[in-house]
Amino acid sequence: MRAFILSVLLFLGFSQPAFAQSDEIVVTGSRIQRSMTTNNDTGIFIEKKGDYLLLEVTIENDSRDLATRLSEIEATINNMMEAAKKDKSIELSLIDKGNVVRTLNVAMFNSNVVRGVRPDTSLAHLKVKTNIPNNVQDAFKLSTKLAKFVDGIKEVGRTKIETYDQVAVSIVNPYQHRAVLIKAIINDINSTTKALNGEYRVVLNGMDSRLQWARSGDLNLAFYMDYSFKIIPASLTNYAD
Repeated sequence: MRAFILSVLLFLGFSQPAFAQSDEIVVTGSRIQRSMTTNNDTGIFIEKKGDYLLLEVTIENDSRDLATRLSEIEATINNMMEAAKKDKSIELSLIDKGNVVRTLNVAMFNSNVVRGVRPDTSLAHLKVKTNIPNNVQDAFKLSTKLAKFVDGIKEVGRTKIETYDQVAVSIVNPYQHRAVLIKAIINDINSTTKALNGEYRVVLNGMDSRLQWARSGDLNLAFYMDYSFKIIPASLTNYAD
């Protein structure tokens, strides 16, 4: 069984997707169900606390003149950025198409201002985030902290700032947890084969699949992979899946 484990780990070393270690990924969508995916019936996953809690903010302005709208929105975001400089526990961010969290700057924000649903309106979205301390177990206090920060921002002209109740969790370099998950999967397989007194061997599939993650609680994330294995008699020399 030791040789089997070694071969899996060596193989997986060449299957890691390219991913910057400094990248922070926001986890969107609803929380996971007990079964992670329709293909993974094994149920092995690991759970880790996220690094940041993020609150979505919409900044909208309905001044009649476009130049005035943009100017008032920019003045409001400048107020927000100044407030974040004073409160070191608060950061402002935007989310790109790959769900990567980017630090907000004025030029980036202005490029994300779009036409609103109503006539003569402009709006933009951003995230207000704060670090998740190790001793915090639920999102309520952190969410309240973020909401209070937003409530304290001075709105310029006809600009309105709105927040939403739902928060997101982000994590820096999620692929750092792949090796830990692999070890948990292999330990589970080893435990099963050991209970069978070594009379069986394992046929394992999907260990080259991509690491996946989802919300598993207020602040926690579950990491899992689409894999499967079959236990067959050790005496069986010819096996076709």
